[in-house]
Amino acid sequence: MSLRYSFAAVLQLLRTHKGLSQDDLSSFVPQTNVSKLELAKSSVAVDTSYLLAAGLEVEPTTLLALVMASHDHRSARETLLASLAELEALGLADSRLPTEPQAVTRVNVSSARKKLMAVQEQKALGLSQSQAARKLGLPESTLRRLWHQSIED
Repeated sequence: MSLRYSFAAVLQLLRTHKGLSQDDLSSFVPQTNVSKLELAKSSVAVDTSYLLAAGLEVEPTTLLALVMASHDHRSARETLLASLAELEALGLADSRLPTEPQAVTRVNVSSARKKLMAVQEQKALGLSQSQAARKLGLPESTLRRLWHQSIED
């Protein structure tokens, strides 16, 4: 079963349990979005689920734990205990976590940089473009392009 249905069921359960109408949540999320979510006609975004949790006056983690418990046919307690055990095993249960992703060099950028450095090294050694292409195993068109680039580009 799709998570969409579990989310729909839990959203409806929490909203009615708290005595709220779909319109009561409209200051957080438009009522039409709430309706589509409760009918499982659309999927929820992380930001929207955060806003819905605020409108329902529950922790976002509570909302997600209930959704996962529904989806996995477990209790919320079982779901949360399993998550806590997993966090403990990962060594992240008591850690402060980053709020933004780290800047990483994409693999293809790193590979291209290595090729550029190798070509420039062959050029500095005085090899011709054809000799460097053969030595590095690069197509001559690639080598020509890299031959005329500077390392600072």
